[in-house]
Amino acid sequence: MLENYYGERATDEQRKRLLAVAAALEIAKSSVGAGNGISGARTEYDLQSVATEIATLADAIQAALEKA
Repeated sequence: MLENYYGERATDEQRKRLLAVAAALEIAKSSVGAGNGISGARTEYDLQSVATEIATLADAIQAALEKA
């Protein structure tokens, strides 16, 4: 989905960020898609939370990878 976001001339930093964001999106997708018996308002709330926190989650993933 985001593979060519930066184009063919992406820097190493851009590629690293793209991987972190993709990982964060996968986590968010699983979180929002988790069945809990409540739909509608709960899904909307989950999506709003994801939109607010996706950069923070990507930052955390990227920081964890850089420590390895």
